[in-house]
Amino acid sequence: VFARVRPSAERSVLGVDEDLGTVMVPHNGQSNGFRFDRVFPSLSSQEDVFAEVSQFVQSALDGYNVSLFAYGQTGSGKTHTMFGSREDLGII
Repeated sequence: VFARVRPSAERSVLGVDEDLGTVMVPHNGQSNGFRFDRVFPSLSSQEDVFAEVSQFVQSALDGYNVSLFAYGQTGSGKTHTMFGSREDLGII
């Protein structure tokens, strides 16, 4: 499971540790940590994300069944990560 921190979400994220794969968020005045297999901090580019999932894309092109699933609340950047824009292409 990967997590990508959206730049505008920096106020709601206390910290990101790429080496440990953790994201710290505030809740009821305390800091709570969540651990992921890979964390992309707010300054990560589409290219950074694609480099991590490119083997899945290649497997799909080779005929294997592959699923990339983007999950999050409305406005959290799922569509941008998957499809991007003309200037900043997505991962598919």
